[in-house]
Amino acid sequence: MISRKIRRRPNAASVVAVALLAACGGGGGGTPQGGVVPSARSVSSIRTASPPKWQETVIHSFGGSDGAGPVSNLIPGDKGSFIGTTLFGGIGAGTVFELTPSGSSYSEKVLYNFKGGLDGESPWGIVADAGGTIYGITFLGGSSGNGGNGWGTVFKLTPEGSGYTESVLYRFTGGTDAWEPVGPPALDANGAIYGVSSFGGARNDGAVFKLAPNESGYVESVIYSFPGGSGGQLPQAGLTIDKHASIYGTTMYGGSTQGYCGSDGGCGTVFKLTRKGSGYSESIIHAFNGSDGNLPFGVVTSSERTGAIYGTTYWGGVKGVGVVFKLTPHGSTYAESVLHNFKGNADGFLPEGTLLLGSGGVLYGTAALGGGGCHGIGCGTVFELMPSHPGYAFRVAYDFKKPIHGAEPQQTNLLSDASGAIYGVTRSGGSQTSCSDGGPGGALGCGTVFKIVP
Repeated sequence: MISRKIRRRPNAASVVAVALLAACGGGGGGTPQGGVVPSARSVSSIRTASPPKWQETVIHSFGGSDGAGPVSNLIPGDKGSFIGTTLFGGIGAGTVFELTPSGSSYSEKVLYNFKGGLDGESPWGIVADAGGTIYGITFLGGSSGNGGNGWGTVFKLTPEGSGYTESVLYRFTGGTDAWEPVGPPALDANGAIYGVSSFGGARNDGAVFKLAPNESGYVESVIYSFPGGSGGQLPQAGLTIDKHASIYGTTMYGGSTQGYCGSDGGCGTVFKLTRKGSGYSESIIHAFNGSDGNLPFGVVTSSERTGAIYGTTYWGGVKGVGVVFKLTPHGSTYAESVLHNFKGNADGFLPEGTLLLGSGGVLYGTAALGGGGCHGIGCGTVFELMPSHPGYAFRVAYDFKKPIHGAEPQQTNLLSDASGAIYGVTRSGGSQTSCSDGGPGGALGCGTVFKIVP
């Protein structure tokens, strides 16, 4: 059996307890410790009549030997293909895979098997440049430090002939260097690579790093160290760069200590790094307080047209099981609005993926649990939020009823094609059951890539 435990997420027992409490309509909603938290401006989430749900096809079920545990982002490849990563499987340390259309189905190819050790282990997100070169990070490996686990790496896959050649661009060193990088990296117009790490930096509260290309390779630097407290700590998602080269991301903890997050040092933040001379200055553009969200995990989505920032939090909100939020720029500040408070059960709960901003301002996203199946916990959902004055109309577009259809879409992004179909990944479930460490409700399966069509 493939073992797949890696996430530094909140205690699993407390997650299930909060989720089931919310699903049953009990508990203290957004204040499980009994505190009173100030309310954020809430944009009404309107229920709509239920139009026909989307139809799903599992376009690939992982089996362990070809990868296991796809949790991060997909990127588009050539001729309708998709490229992604699995945290586990392959020859043992994770894979980069490609799915290529083949008639009415897809064929999978493992582009690279990580070997662990100096090569890196557990790839957690990728990005590609215009020439098709793939850049990514591994959460572990790269050295024998960190108790033998390694501090993580940045890697490059260069297309050559019918395959790819891998090279390790940087091995993190621990200490005040960034280490244990998470989420997909980002590229700027000059080919520099940016990423974020859970730990490291000046205070070991996490760091943002940059790899700048030069004649002999890449030079790494820590461009920002999270200070903890009101400045945020423990980022768990990748970065977004806008057209002005500003960098956005989230920290799981830190920010405001109001409400019930005081014992954790805050409910998390959304931060912005802006170029300042040869460096960057940080601003916290929002600190969550519990009622408006808690524990942001996903990569935020930036609207190039309006400058608005969209995202999700894993906990918090009215029922304590997650929200969809929007940050609207007003001069040098941002105003937050909660677009949807998850209620648990059929509604879905614990959202942590990246939102897809579609035409007309429609948002699509995933909730890791809820919806149905998986012994009452729910195998997860795909939801949509449609602008509908004065707020947004929410509906579940698709719920994963059985593990064979996929289960637990975690930090996945969603991609769409010209036909309107949407693609993503689930960490667990599928038709191959050689992985057993526990999707929701004990769901077996090594994970899937799915397609839903309206």
